[in-house]
Amino acid sequence: MVKVDTIEGTVDDVLWYHYDIASDVLYLRIAKCRSTSTVAEETPDGFILLRREDTSEVVGMTAASWWKRFGTGAVPDSMSTIEKVMGRFIHAHKFAA
Repeated sequence: MVKVDTIEGTVDDVLWYHYDIASDVLYLRIAKCRSTSTVAEETPDGFILLRREDTSEVVGMTAASWWKRFGTGAVPDSMSTIEKVMGRFIHAHKFAA
């Protein structure tokens, strides 16, 4: 049996994501800004917002306890189920560029 610890990919080649299943942390970044220097700030709802160091433009976000907060039940062993929830989360938080 194969056990997946993380999933990573892009949404429409615009938004990169990395989900650490074991730690339940979702990392999002505008794909073209993955290596951009950033500063981080915590939002009132507990996200870590990443802003470009030079312009303060939002280029990423980290969500701790992501599945616990936004999923339903135990983390599924289906990547497609996780990706569906992730898509709804991204669009609900208007993070897609």
